[in-house]
Amino acid sequence: MSAAAGSGGGGDGADWIAACPAPLRLHLARYLDGALSAPMTLMQLLIATEDPARVAAMLAELERAARDAAAVPRLRDLAALLDENREGAADVAAMLRMGADHSRAVDSAAEGIAAWASLFDRAVAAAPEASVALYSLGNPRLLDAATEEVVARMHDWGLLGDDRDLLEIGCGIGRFQAALAGAVRSVAGIDISAGMIETARRRCAGHGNVRLLHCSGRDLAPFPDTSVDLVFAVDTFPYLVLSGGGLVERHVAEAARVLRPGGSLLVLNFSYRGDVQQDREDVDRLARAAGFTVQRSGTGDFAIWDGTTFLLRKASTT
Repeated sequence: MSAAAGSGGGGDGADWIAACPAPLRLHLARYLDGALSAPMTLMQLLIATEDPARVAAMLAELERAARDAAAVPRLRDLAALLDENREGAADVAAMLRMGADHSRAVDSAAEGIAAWASLFDRAVAAAPEASVALYSLGNPRLLDAATEEVVARMHDWGLLGDDRDLLEIGCGIGRFQAALAGAVRSVAGIDISAGMIETARRRCAGHGNVRLLHCSGRDLAPFPDTSVDLVFAVDTFPYLVLSGGGLVERHVAEAARVLRPGGSLLVLNFSYRGDVQQDREDVDRLARAAGFTVQRSGTGDFAIWDGTTFLLRKASTT
């Protein structure tokens, strides 16, 4: 922890920030250290409180109590971002109250698929941007910036090109299809939420190389063997992990099936359990079973979003 956060961000009980409950204190300390972006910090505070007014009051109190001069403008920036996105923050809070529990596995894959599909249908109807990324605070500008950052990394990793065909598992509102359509030969997306697919089709209506399908959530059956160059999933695998029933294993094996030789599987966030080492071990096991090699294992590659990267590659023919 830096000196600034050490004096103002989560040290012993005498620190000015110690009046916050422990989970909130941790997120604020990371924000003040520069380790967590402002949108992600507000998302975490909203998850903890489900109340934008409470978050605003807490930030105001912290600003008044702050003994670290460097923390004051950072807290003001956080409060300003919340104020600018008050309506979206209220949508996020309402979405959190819909009942999604990211800590409890469901009893079966069928139950999980049905529950998540219902949740996402309701969420996308309430607030499309927030439904796929709570940290966007329902703001299209914030969501676009986060999307562009992911696309930039995909370029850096050599995953895009006008001769490439892509498939996204859990495409949501089609934000990546719209962002990638001009950079690849084709990009498909599948989702278990009919409402998400309907929204995605409206978003991508002007792109002739985009294909969007409502899917079963069990496999990649609509796609033939060796038909794509990249399979990617952004914040989708955590729901497969929670649903159990072999869904994770099946989707990794299915990705290996539909990928061309030398193709890649990109998983951004494997789980929500907060144990990156366990995620690394699980992904390594799944990769070996499906014939992938792991090129990136739980790396943090984004400034706006705190998602972790797992990049797997299918062997090339010799």
